[in-house]
Amino acid sequence: MNPRSRAVLAAAGLGVVTVLLLAVAVAQPTLAPSPTPSAAIFSSPGVSSAPATSASPGQTVVATATPMSTAGALFGLISRQGTDFRAPMVIRTESDATPIRTVQSFGLVSDGSRVAYWLENADGTELHTLELKSGIDRIVARFPDRRGIGIVWSTDGAGLLVSLDEARHPQFFIARVLVAVEISSGTTREVYRGIGPSGASVTPLVWRRSPEIFAAYETGPGGFHFGYTVIRPGQAPTRTEPDGQVIDMRSSSDGALISGLWLGAGPMSVLKVWPVEDFSDKTELKLAGPERLHSSVLWWPGRREITFVVAVRLADGALSNTRIERWDPASGTRAVLKRFPDGTTVGPYFIRADGSGLVTRVSQGRLAAWEVTDLRSGATSAIPQLQDEAILGSVILK
Repeated sequence: MNPRSRAVLAAAGLGVVTVLLLAVAVAQPTLAPSPTPSAAIFSSPGVSSAPATSASPGQTVVATATPMSTAGALFGLISRQGTDFRAPMVIRTESDATPIRTVQSFGLVSDGSRVAYWLENADGTELHTLELKSGIDRIVARFPDRRGIGIVWSTDGAGLLVSLDEARHPQFFIARVLVAVEISSGTTREVYRGIGPSGASVTPLVWRRSPEIFAAYETGPGGFHFGYTVIRPGQAPTRTEPDGQVIDMRSSSDGALISGLWLGAGPMSVLKVWPVEDFSDKTELKLAGPERLHSSVLWWPGRREITFVVAVRLADGALSNTRIERWDPASGTRAVLKRFPDGTTVGPYFIRADGSGLVTRVSQGRLAAWEVTDLRSGATSAIPQLQDEAILGSVILK
């Protein structure tokens, strides 16, 4: 897969390796009619009613409320048909597969109401923003003779941190230059150039202001992150080599914390979280012996909490006690958001931008389908899809 596609999908929380694999998943026949009650989610808002199981001894359920859906909100999805990364991205609603509009590329945003994307032409690349509610599309900046790759919004929403190649190459897309772009004025400034080995790409993670700080990671063949870099204006960049094979670095929406997955033997991976300023100060998610992480790890919108899929793999390869949980690294508390029947596999999933629901791809045998679960009511509805449609993100349309 083209490194440019990998970097764009990973730019703001979609992971270099994990999300790339998930994004190309092909829709399959629907499992259940819509709507149908979800299996035992909540007895009260935001709290799991299911007791701890032998596979998860001592599990703590945290009574933090799940927010109400935004009043009058129309929830949408970003998708693409087929596996060709050059195909346009489609914006549609959760309940209707009919495209509302298309864009050529995109970068995920923190509030879900805007997308930022690249548009290439013969002279170079344009950086665009699209307001989903109004449909206003504007060019923020132009980069002659360059290709744009990674995009992440500043934590205040007023800027974009992007990565560009050093010289436009007809075949290779290697991002080495990190540039901060002010949306209102289009002003650009270079903040970092990759110092990793030849062929290493730089992917933006954080642009936080007052005091200003930037963070990025460098990745090479295979998608492993081998350099975590913190940049403070006026100071030398601080680059740290990860202690192992790390993938899927992501930032909390306020730019305070970073998460990453350390790959272990076989299917085992370890989730760790650290402050953006200090890679050495890590907090690790502790799982019960037979439990394993599955699918991607996501930050909860507007919170310093993480969601993840966990399950126990049985001797015959089937999954048991599969669930999506929310974890607070500061306190160690965990809440079960949704449980799935034994034998179910959870693929890619997304959190609604307002935190009111989960969009999940679930499989049972050869059957697979997307569904959305409202976390206040527990109601689950099937998501209609076009043939070969892959869902890539969740947004709010109005």
